[in-house]
Formats: sequence, structure tokens, C-alpha cells
Amino acid sequence: MTLPENTVGVAVVHNPAIWEQLPNARLRGTARDVFDVLTARQEPGGHVRIYQGDIAERLNITKGAVSRAMSDLRDLGLIHPRTKQGYVLIHPLFAGYESVAHMVNHLDDPATEVWALRFPVGDMQRPRRAADARTGTGSDPDPDGGEGAPAPEARPNLRLAG
Repeated sequence: MTLPENTVGVAVVHNPAIWEQLPNARLRGTARDVFDVLTARQEPGGHVRIYQGDIAERLNITKGAVSRAMSDLRDLGLIHPRTKQGYVLIHPLFAGYESVAHMVNHLDDPATEVWALRFPVGDMQRPRRAADARTGTGSDPDPDGGEGAPAPEARPNLRLAG
């Protein structure tokens, strides 16, 4: 994969398998918006240099709302549990990288800290859909058995008033 010259050092490759697990985190709207801002602003490897005030201004919300969202992200393990002011580290599995090789090397490096995700990950742990409440009630959403609807009657000609 070759990057244009002006995008070197930009996180453009993500691990698609782990991103399919993000709905299992059940992020609230604000937390998801904050996480989207963080992932959009990250450097390769998941490093983000941004202040909560900047996020609040960008999303047009209060700093308190951003702080609560960041706390939710920390509790789920999506960002490093010990963030510094103006510096956030996204979990290496959700981080963006310059290339697939950079991602593999970063994740294989023993110096890379990988902390626990605190939400169900894996196909077996996804929540099941609730059963259809209409089951066994005699309610049929398609009573004509899928037959075509009758053609509408001809509409009357309309004239402009005036």
C-alpha cells in the first residue's frame, strides 16, 4: 500500500475484525461521538493529542459531557486507563496504522501495552435479538400471502384554481 506524500504518518489502516465488535460495547451517543473524534484525530498507533475542551467545542457539548464520555471509554478499555491531560491512547486493537505491516509489527512488539477490553468480544457473546412479539398471536403482517396489491383507481384530472 503506497500513501500519497502528504499523508505519510497518518493512520489509514484499521483492523476490520475488531471494529465489528464495537457495537458490543454499547456506547452511549456522546461516548461514540467522542470516540469517533479521537479515532479521526489519531496518529499511527492510536496516539491522540487533544484536550477535552477541544472535543467539547467540536461536538458543541459541555466539558463535563466529554469527561463522562471519556470515563465510559476508559471503563470499557477503548482508551488507556491512565490518560494524561491533552494526550489519549486508543486501544492498540482499535488504533489506526500507516500500513498493515505497521499494524502487525506494532501488535507483535513486546513493548506494546495491550490492556483488557471490558465488553463482550466474539460472535458467541453478541446479544441475541428478542423474539417477535407477534409470534403465536395470529397477527399476520402480510395477510394476502405476498400477492400484488390491486392497481389504484384512475385519479381525477386536477385543475389549477384561479
